[in-house]
Amino acid sequence: MEFVYWISLSGVLYAYLLFSLVMLAITRIVAINWKRHEYTPPLSIIVSVYNEEDVIREKIENALALQYDQDLLEILVVSDGSTDRTHAVVDSFDDPRVALRVQPGRVGKTECLNRVVPDARGEIVVFTDANSMFPAQTLSKITRNFADEEIGLVTGWTSYRAVEAGGESAGLYARLERITKQGESLVSSCVGADGAIFAIRKELYRPLEIHDINDLVIPLNVVALGKRAILDPEVFCIEEATEGVGKEFRRQVRITNRTLGALWRGRHLLDATKYGAFSILLLSHKVIRFFVPLFFMVCLVSGLILASRHAVYVFLFSAQLALMGSGIIGIYKRTENRLVSLCSFFLMTLAAQSIGWIRFLSGRSDSVWTPQR
Repeated sequence: MEFVYWISLSGVLYAYLLFSLVMLAITRIVAINWKRHEYTPPLSIIVSVYNEEDVIREKIENALALQYDQDLLEILVVSDGSTDRTHAVVDSFDDPRVALRVQPGRVGKTECLNRVVPDARGEIVVFTDANSMFPAQTLSKITRNFADEEIGLVTGWTSYRAVEAGGESAGLYARLERITKQGESLVSSCVGADGAIFAIRKELYRPLEIHDINDLVIPLNVVALGKRAILDPEVFCIEEATEGVGKEFRRQVRITNRTLGALWRGRHLLDATKYGAFSILLLSHKVIRFFVPLFFMVCLVSGLILASRHAVYVFLFSAQLALMGSGIIGIYKRTENRLVSLCSFFLMTLAAQSIGWIRFLSGRSDSVWTPQR
């Protein structure tokens, strides 16, 4: 029972803390850098939208103002059957660089990308969202990485303009993710991209299955094709913080469901004899993390049993109960207490992952998305 307890606790700690620390340590010893220098190929920005009338004008104006050779730039807005004024707003731009691609009905973001990427004129395709704004030099900072032929995908990270009460926990998680992906990039390839800002060599794009989560499967496909996927810490976009625990919960459920499906279909990448260090990174960053809800429950049950045998387990079991209690309080009541908000974010994530597991195991999938604003 003690063995089971400590293995489960180690799984929780490794997934959310120790793996990031291990990556930091490894990159101080082993770092496989890549060449960066000025490189200005034809480039296509693909903006996926569904009912984005409130932000799409600002997004297009932002894209047109970016510092890049305007003769080499195109902006493709692909609409998944929007029913508001999104199409009218896009059509109001009298600029040959801006084009609207309307998909009839709701086919899902992934299928939209499958249909529009083959028509993109750029050698480099940048994927982004309607509410994600780019600093002026973003495109040149992205393309400089593609000067190295080994680089097949470049991702950045998201900076949030405003963080409401409790949002700092999500920000802490995002910073931890960024540090981890930076380390992975220096060891092999980063596991996954930031869906709001990443770019790929068009020639490496492979059609996705309708249920695929594009910002994970596209990087996995790039690695499978023998190229590297990296995070450039100087590449980022700016967004308003998502409002509401409920929206974040639904987003996490959807991400878990789709990620589990992607991992199952891409399980061949866990073969270290073929994919080397990346297999270990994928196992650590994604597979083990999605087993944390199970590890957490095993800790709770085994900790309760062991509490009757030794005072150490009384303390550990009590600490776990305190974490859960603080998390529940933080979910139902706004608080400025960072520790409470961190507990609530962690508990919400575990609950969402559990629901995502249930949906995945029951065969339910999420292919159609509604932006959570």
